[in-house]
Amino acid sequence: MTTTVMPESPGVAVAPIRRDPYIDNVKGLLIVLVVLGHMVGQTVGSSPAGRTIYTFIYLCHMPAFVMLSGMLSATELTGRRAASLIRDLLAPYVVFQLLYMSFYTVLDKPMPWTVNEFLSPIYHLWFLPALFIWRMLAPLFAQLRGAVVIAIVVSLSAGAATLLGHALSLDRVAGMLPFFVLGVWLGRGRLAYRPSPLVRFTAIAVLIAAAPMAYLVASRLSSLWVYWNRAYQRLGVEMTEGVLIRLGLMAVGLAMTWAIMMLAPRRQTFLTGWGANSMYPYLLHGFVVLAFAWSPLDNEVDNIPALLVLIGAVVALVWITASRPVVWALRPLVSPPVGWLVRDVVPAKKHQPTAVTRQS
Repeated sequence: MTTTVMPESPGVAVAPIRRDPYIDNVKGLLIVLVVLGHMVGQTVGSSPAGRTIYTFIYLCHMPAFVMLSGMLSATELTGRRAASLIRDLLAPYVVFQLLYMSFYTVLDKPMPWTVNEFLSPIYHLWFLPALFIWRMLAPLFAQLRGAVVIAIVVSLSAGAATLLGHALSLDRVAGMLPFFVLGVWLGRGRLAYRPSPLVRFTAIAVLIAAAPMAYLVASRLSSLWVYWNRAYQRLGVEMTEGVLIRLGLMAVGLAMTWAIMMLAPRRQTFLTGWGANSMYPYLLHGFVVLAFAWSPLDNEVDNIPALLVLIGAVVALVWITASRPVVWALRPLVSPPVGWLVRDVVPAKKHQPTAVTRQS
């Protein structure tokens, strides 16, 4: 789920510096895909067209968010950056995990209020602890030779492990690690690249080609594959087959991520504000999605006109939850005041050479 979630993330926290509209446009587009994917997953997932749309979104939206988060991550962990990780990732996770647990209880779907439950992210909140862990590891992977290869090996090995569970999103931390490490390796500077018309045309072709690929994946594989959090054994395949499938999904996700980044606009658009405040729709949309899933309305989206209405509702939801009034009203929840929890970061004083008196 940059943050700004985001994602700097599926919701990324808004930094008090001059923002790059291109980065915010990418985040804005991705947060729309996140919400749309969750809504579609509650409705038309049983039809071939619905499964294809759902799979198409899931093949790219979180790989793209994870890789973008890697590109924007610092490769040095200073005290100030550690404090920002607590403020932008851990604190919102604590607040909204408790809020969603309460939401389940209020809607008569109670869950046990235990430590295990608290440490197992509800629904889309997995991205916050995952991004916290990834960013803590970013300085390490920035120094490792062959870091991307190591991350791929970790991901493929994680599919063969049965010890990794949902606690703190460790299963997804390992599964999607290559996208984050590749982002760290590429660095923020690559975001300044301006594609030529030929590159943009190629990116369009990649996304068009991804549509039949999504149909094949949706018709032949379980949707659990695109969550990156299941062991091969639980997906019903042997290790060799599982490794090949996961490698294929990595390649498709990377190609679609590249295409999205090449096609995202670089000037101010309606997506810019949504991306700058993407943490708000990321954290808030789950309430609407769950309420929708538990209502009779989800069964009404069974044709193209209804799907278009759903897409319009998703856009409206992102627009509202990323609006200035909502950001102003809910900032204490999304960016909780944690100054009391972290030490004041005092810049280190430069060493001043002392004068030495030579005695005769």
